[in-house]
Amino acid sequence: MIDLAKTKKKMGPVRKIILALCIIIFLCSSSLVIRYYLDVHSSEQEMESLANLIPEPKTDAEEEEDATAAPDYSALLEINSGFVGWVTVPNTSVNYPVVKTVDNSFYLNHNFNKEYDSRGAVFMDYRNNPVDLDANTIIYSHNYYDTTMFSELTQYENIDFYKKTPVFEFNTVERKYKWKIYAVFITNASADEDNGYVFNYIYPYMDGDNFDGFIAEVNKRRLYVTDVDINDDDKMLILSTCIRTLDLYNKYGKRTYRANTRIAILARAVRDGESEEVNVEKAYVNPNPKYPQLYYDKHGITNPYKDDEKWYPQEVLSNG
Repeated sequence: MIDLAKTKKKMGPVRKIILALCIIIFLCSSSLVIRYYLDVHSSEQEMESLANLIPEPKTDAEEEEDATAAPDYSALLEINSGFVGWVTVPNTSVNYPVVKTVDNSFYLNHNFNKEYDSRGAVFMDYRNNPVDLDANTIIYSHNYYDTTMFSELTQYENIDFYKKTPVFEFNTVERKYKWKIYAVFITNASADEDNGYVFNYIYPYMDGDNFDGFIAEVNKRRLYVTDVDINDDDKMLILSTCIRTLDLYNKYGKRTYRANTRIAILARAVRDGESEEVNVEKAYVNPNPKYPQLYYDKHGITNPYKDDEKWYPQEVLSNG
């Protein structure tokens, strides 16, 4: 016969150890959660303080004739001489200074103040001209799956969000710009995810002979078709960040593969004398957008674009 009294006595220390471990795990988990929210709050506070350094715009009575003149960013330039502009996307928390340096690595883990920060900063491709802007300007930032950096840009995967937010603003230190979104697409940064191919959408010189091939490739990939037109005289701007759409999971919901994929929002500058309005009701979903091969493998379907010719931009030697 089992002696319950002795069994309970033996189990006493075990229960205490289990209880102690549970408490430790709870405290560690709680501290991580608290730290996470403090980190988000700190990032938001930092951006708010930087935004407050920009003087209020002039009243209508004081407005200068040149409505495209940039705000006074001198205070930001004093903090970081690599400051090149400010990006704001309505209906999101994207309202950030944009910086640039000699590579695309430094600001992956350094903030506007050049301090180490895992969230990094919003930065322009090191090859781009931050003053006159190239035919194709690229701006990057992390997706932290919260409300910071470029996390909320993944909402553009949905046409309904696009219809609410078809235009955003990116100002350089020289002038204001509004940008109409032409296309949104998902692509890969690792060649092994698309039959050895990486679509080079981050090349700055997408004008001249490069333009037609680039736009033809974009048109295949865009998730929806907008009413915005584009030509090789336009300045293009791409906002780029990571997206988890093509990650792979097992039947238990555990991620088995972390895809190296990006969402790209391609816009073109509002032309001189053109209205900022966009007829979003004319936008419609692309029934068969081109994805990386990984997408078709994930869904167990045939890739209709598998034998497509691989497009590459022509190098422009004069631009280095």
